[in-house]
Amino acid sequence: METKTILKYAAVVVVVTGSLFVAYNAQDEITDQAGEIKVLQNQIAVLNDTAAQNEELITKNKALEKEVKNLEAKLGTKTKVAAPQKIAKSKSLAKPKMAKKAHKKAKKK
Repeated sequence: METKTILKYAAVVVVVTGSLFVAYNAQDEITDQAGEIKVLQNQIAVLNDTAAQNEELITKNKALEKEVKNLEAKLGTKTKVAAPQKIAKSKSLAKPKMAKKAHKKAKKK
């Protein structure tokens, strides 16, 4: 064989070997990146679940806040109605007690 032919074969072997080496490294990188992508997908799934739970809690919280406001409004109207009744009851109860005391004092004299 001639030297030129040997050099051509050697160059082809070097190019093929280099190409195989590059392809092997690329395959490793692709495999690593695929693993990282799976980890990120799992993290996204967890975050989506958490976001869904947060949305449910927000909805429940709004409903509870509305219910609390309704109950506070009911309580406010009941206390406004009950307050005059208590005052009227206390005034009506106070007069007879005073009258009884005055009556007792009159008997003692």
